[in-house]
Amino acid sequence: MKKTKLLLSVQVVVLLLTLLTASSAFATTVPTFTLSSSSSQIKFDLPMGTTFNGSITTTGAIRFFISAPNGTVIANLSLIDKSATFSFVAQQNGTYILNFENDLPNSVQVSFSYVTNPDISGGGNSPGIPFSYLSIFIIVAVVGSIVIFFVMRRRRKN
Repeated sequence: MKKTKLLLSVQVVVLLLTLLTASSAFATTVPTFTLSSSSSQIKFDLPMGTTFNGSITTTGAIRFFISAPNGTVIANLSLIDKSATFSFVAQQNGTYILNFENDLPNSVQVSFSYVTNPDISGGGNSPGIPFSYLSIFIIVAVVGSIVIFFVMRRRRKN
């Protein structure tokens, strides 16, 4: 009986850890780009309610702001000298535009990374477990637990 409880406990812990791994958010890093007396935009199609957390690092000063699908500026970090973080929740479905601007003659390298909840990276780039594989794992774990339980119970009766 102790072995059965221990085995079931281990399987429950493994199942919970798998669920946590599958649901955790992963940072996506956009390749570093250069701004030299120019501007750049990164567009994201976000469903309403999506939480967007971003981080920017630069080698010089740039201006940064975010536009909602209706064109209103929802965040304005003004000048970023070296690094900054920001966060917003999408209030409507649509394309959100992250605007990076450099009016100075010196080139500036910009690195940008973000995390969304729910994950919008798509395209298989997310290191999380795909839902179909997670479903299969859960079914196998449940069926395996039931089989082990009945096998151990049968052995005890004999």
